[in-house]
Amino acid sequence: MSKRLFILLHRQLAWVAGFALICWSVSGILHPVMSWFGPQPVAMFPPSMTLAPNTLTDMATAVRGSGVDSARVVKLVPSDAGALLQVTKSDAAPRQYFSLINAAALPGQDEQQARWLAGHYRGRPVSDIESVRFVSAFSEEYPEVNRLLPVYRVQFAGDDQLTAFIYTETGALASLNNTSKARLQQVFQQLHTWAWLDALGLGRVLLIALFMVTLLLMASGGLILLGLLPARSIGDKHRRWHRRLGYVLWLPLLAWSASGFYHLIQAQYVEPVSGVRLGTALDLVDLPAPTAALPQQQLTAVSLVSDGAGNLLYRLALAPEDESVSRQARFNGRAASAGAVYLDATGNPVAHSDARQAANLLEGFFDDSPAGEPSKVTRFGPEYDFRNKRLPVWQFELADRAATRVFVDPATGVLVDQSRRLDRAERWSFSLLHKWNFLTGLAGREGRDALMVLVLASLLCSAIFGLKMGFRRRPN
Repeated sequence: MSKRLFILLHRQLAWVAGFALICWSVSGILHPVMSWFGPQPVAMFPPSMTLAPNTLTDMATAVRGSGVDSARVVKLVPSDAGALLQVTKSDAAPRQYFSLINAAALPGQDEQQARWLAGHYRGRPVSDIESVRFVSAFSEEYPEVNRLLPVYRVQFAGDDQLTAFIYTETGALASLNNTSKARLQQVFQQLHTWAWLDALGLGRVLLIALFMVTLLLMASGGLILLGLLPARSIGDKHRRWHRRLGYVLWLPLLAWSASGFYHLIQAQYVEPVSGVRLGTALDLVDLPAPTAALPQQQLTAVSLVSDGAGNLLYRLALAPEDESVSRQARFNGRAASAGAVYLDATGNPVAHSDARQAANLLEGFFDDSPAGEPSKVTRFGPEYDFRNKRLPVWQFELADRAATRVFVDPATGVLVDQSRRLDRAERWSFSLLHKWNFLTGLAGREGRDALMVLVLASLLCSAIFGLKMGFRRRPN
């Protein structure tokens, strides 16, 4: 009786689960394929600059002459025309730029900056750029996984329609796409996240959850049948290979289904917090003129920040010493700066650090104080993954009931990410059971991806064999 029950359960669920398994196996294979064959940048870090000794004086003069009394971010950035003053007043609007020579406003410079950065990251001249568009919302082409907004969509001329998405505030390459990758990405979104059901809202989540539960039940029933049914010679090749593959694939299938279901529910019902600008706007009215010379160092930016006590400081972001590019480094993440030096409003060194600056930014945002000392994060991992696109950041653990960990970027004053115990449980589940990151240290990222593709292809074959058997059993 138990054998018949499980056989019936397995066969009836196979029609629904087989459809889901084919969709998710095909789309799962596409994910590493996009990574393997998608376009790659030729530069990993934003451009750097060496500034003249009197640059801080010029910066303070430009701030006073710009007429900007307050702003969220004020800093010097490299450009194709030399160092410029970049001002962010609104997180949703294009940045403003001013000349260091005469404090003149530079209309349209944010778009020009995006063009220049796109050429820098791709190693192509700006003259190759065909179109530029300001993007203020996520879309199918630029999905929410990229997190950075607003960005510029910069498309180069050519049949491949190479497209770079540039975040000008930090000079970051948010995404790089071309025609083939865009098509694969569209197929992935439709088959893996079932974006075609977005109009259903909660109905889409419930339907995907139902398919995942069905897949779990079918896999569990198949696993039980492997133990209940005696080993015997099977003449039908489809049935024979379906059973052979079942002995190997039951564990990956259960792991992917369970972690996918967990990820779906967490993403739908647990609100994430990321990209929050900490602190208040900088008061620029009484910015004094520095009297000290600027140290001669290779820099990526010079920012004005508040020390938490109402005093303005200059933060000098040091350029990374090793700017070499490797595929592994791009996936693991590399710190965009080699640290920071802080100067007071007169331009003299001050005993301040990124760790202290990050702690100052947290004050007033959380009721609970940090427990213990902060730690510097310079690589992506399960707790702080590649979606955040900011390195280095500082990690704090709050003394609250949820043991909340927060990640702060002192360079831009942003709470990049935070995780509670329940968030970390889901992230570890997704990292280990869904993405198999435990294999990265053993086989490397390429080896892990190749093994996952092999298993997914085997699952696809098993599903096809099972559906063929089901069609043969159907009465004519």
